[in-house]
Amino acid sequence: MDTLKAMRARAGLALWASALVAAMAATMAHGAAPPAAAQAAGRWLTEPRDGIIEVSVSPEGVLEGKIVGGNHPGRLDAKNPDPALRSHELRGSVILKGMAWQGDGRWSGGTIYEPDTGRTYKCNVELLTDGTLKVRGYIGFSLLGKSQVWTRYTGSSLDLPPAP
Repeated sequence: MDTLKAMRARAGLALWASALVAAMAATMAHGAAPPAAAQAAGRWLTEPRDGIIEVSVSPEGVLEGKIVGGNHPGRLDAKNPDPALRSHELRGSVILKGMAWQGDGRWSGGTIYEPDTGRTYKCNVELLTDGTLKVRGYIGFSLLGKSQVWTRYTGSSLDLPPAP
């Protein structure tokens, strides 16, 4: 009788473990990011050092970035292809959208908007081992594009000094 109870207990434990593994696999299959993905969250100084982008990462690992500061307070989105948006301030605009977690510190599948030209590009983002963020915008293939390396912004002011 004790053997039958032990067998049932082991079978129950095996069933529970199997369900747990299946649930974890389903979560990862739906793009859930591990806690390491959250390391990209925070404020980043763009490579030309003229903008501050606040990056957030959803629980599913989707990365988004919006302009929160820079050296042109009050600058309008004058180059926007939509005439109705040209009178809007750039500060507060989401420029990095839909970046899906790929694992190993990488996101892809989203877009980045370049206010200087009014163009939107496909984008890849990579959190580098030195703590910087490599952002690559491109047309068609990743080879046809340009990269910037953003550094973590630790300042307190969202207004940067004007460019020389």
